[in-house]
Amino acid sequence: MVIHSLFPDLATAGLAIGWAPLEDLQGTLDPDEWDGHCQRSTLPPTRIHRRSALVKVLADTLELSAQPLRRASDRSPLWPADRRGSLSHCTALCAAAVGRHDAVQSIGIDIEKIGRIEPKLWPTLFSENERAYFDSLNPERLAAETTVFFSAKEAFYKCQYPLTQSWVGFQDVEVTRIDDCTLGIAPPNLPPQPCHGPSIHTARLDDTHVATIMLMPI
Repeated sequence: MVIHSLFPDLATAGLAIGWAPLEDLQGTLDPDEWDGHCQRSTLPPTRIHRRSALVKVLADTLELSAQPLRRASDRSPLWPADRRGSLSHCTALCAAAVGRHDAVQSIGIDIEKIGRIEPKLWPTLFSENERAYFDSLNPERLAAETTVFFSAKEAFYKCQYPLTQSWVGFQDVEVTRIDDCTLGIAPPNLPPQPCHGPSIHTARLDDTHVATIMLMPI
């Protein structure tokens, strides 16, 4: 089972990040973990199984004990007390990040297939400033950039939720491009909060997939 490194510049002795094709992930699903998922998830058993396999491999690299990853009533993952984490999947790929509790306060990771964000969705997902930026792009870059911005908002939501327990809509935050690998995020009409401080990092996994991650430091 080969796990590909993801965001290697961010990885530390207390943080492991990786991705893999779902079909390549194998392992044994803890019965307690399955019991916690089956009542609250619409995912098929094989998909839950394979996502859990990636999380376990990353936890092993940090020498964290094997513990089931359960799911709360709001469907968010219940990470064991000694770690923080985030996971994401699309049709073909899965990405995850696991960090020791003393290395990172919260993590949000997201993986997306390029091209799924159609223009008809823009008014729901993006602010006027974001849409104006998209209008300045050539068609070749447009599909990738709209996917990255959508993914960044997903990563932000996953990172902030364990800290705030607050729902955040797509229009409640605005993404800006900082450079080729990083983005900023802030509320368009309110003062920024601490959860808006960290940059969001982005990477291209292959010709058709992108990933984003946000880390909230201790």
